[in-house]
Amino acid sequence: MKKTTLIATALVTALSVSTASSAFAWWGEGEGGKEHNKGCGSEYRSSHGQKSDHGKRGMMGKHANFKEHMSREFTADEVKILNEAHLIKQGNPNVKVGTVTSTKDGYKVTIVTKDNSLVKEIELAKNGMSLDRYNMMQERMEAKQKN
Repeated sequence: MKKTTLIATALVTALSVSTASSAFAWWGEGEGGKEHNKGCGSEYRSSHGQKSDHGKRGMMGKHANFKEHMSREFTADEVKILNEAHLIKQGNPNVKVGTVTSTKDGYKVTIVTKDNSLVKEIELAKNGMSLDRYNMMQERMEAKQKN
């Protein structure tokens, strides 16, 4: 197994609990994402079998470290490793992470084929979250503070 694959797998395992819900939101996964809610009602049961309204409140409802996650900043190398690991998890050997470029608001990540043909470009915030989603969450937090 390649050294980068081992490192990426270890990093994903270590970070998956704290970053999976938002760092990979642009892939359509994580809490509140379409895949997470697929087949589920708006209520979830806790480990004690009690009803909770987690689905109604979304990410901000029960995550005490939400503000901490929003202010977290990954380096370009960490963003590349996280995205490489996610591609490994997806199981498509035909794509890879191309370049990760710093931007004013975060990072621009290119996903390319093995022969370096562009598949897509993704804009991420410094915390690894989709830039659009990050901006939306920032606006929600600001509106909530005004009220």
